[in-house]
Amino acid sequence: MSNIDQQIQEITSDVDEIKQFISQANRSRVKQFLEVQQRRFETELITLKEKKEQSNATTTTEKKTSTTASSSITTATRSYTKEISLYAWDQSDKFVKMYIQNLDGVGDLPSEQIRCSFENRGFSLEINNLKNINYVFKRGRLLNEIKPEQSSFKVKKDMIILSLAKTESKNWECVFREETKAPEKPLPKMDEGKDPGDSLMQLMKNMYETGDDEMKRTIAKAWTESREKMNTGGGGGGDDLGMPGF
Repeated sequence: MSNIDQQIQEITSDVDEIKQFISQANRSRVKQFLEVQQRRFETELITLKEKKEQSNATTTTEKKTSTTASSSITTATRSYTKEISLYAWDQSDKFVKMYIQNLDGVGDLPSEQIRCSFENRGFSLEINNLKNINYVFKRGRLLNEIKPEQSSFKVKKDMIILSLAKTESKNWECVFREETKAPEKPLPKMDEGKDPGDSLMQLMKNMYETGDDEMKRTIAKAWTESREKMNTGGGGGGDDLGMPGF
């Protein structure tokens, strides 16, 4: 029992006992004195009950606040960040449109939970707490520059559409610069006027000199195996390609 409850109980007992005295008193002055004491105790009783109600209300509020904070912490703990990598896209003369799909329920989110900004060669899309997942789609190195002030995004039921405003009405072969295909180098032509064996060796030498590291390793391996077979079979040594180590 709390201190306030104990005081309330004691004063209530005092009031009850005074009432008994009043009922038994015969002299008016005694009754008046007892009635004054009764009103004093009753006033004190009302004050104590009000204090108790305020104390209970404060405790209830604190419990609600604690429960809400605990719920928020639990929600924050359970959520995690996921980077978006898949998208579809198309284009018109003025815009490149990117479609970020499979975002079930994104259309029901409050607008403040979705943020998107644009730069000359990039953009940043953030979706906060979509079913406890924070989605992020930040990319730079667009194939061409865009107009940030004329670019926009639109939220649908289960996807978001980014509209990138082109600075020029030219066709984009892809969205990002790293997606462009490197031009393939044409293979060296064999000299039809020379002996086929000599032409093949010259072709391999050209491929070795102009090829990348992987191409050089492949040709070097094939050349070494060919020389070993020729030496084992007693064939001629042939001409050297002039490759390192041979």
